[in-house]
Amino acid sequence: MCPECHTRLEEWDRKRGGDPHAYVTDTLRCPGCELIEQERDHVPQDRSGYGVKIQLLPRSLHRDHT
Repeated sequence: MCPECHTRLEEWDRKRGGDPHAYVTDTLRCPGCELIEQERDHVPQDRSGYGVKIQLLPRSLHRDHT
């Protein structure tokens, strides 16, 4: 199984019962992922940014918005 797309090679291979057009692509824009990427732009690229993780919290649970 491909670690990136999670398909199996035999799914694409006619000789193994697959179809080279077994899947089609689809595009999805996730507002949560977009917000995380925007915040990631503010993380330093040097060592001070190592290990920084960005997470989404419900507004009602965030300390600055309660």
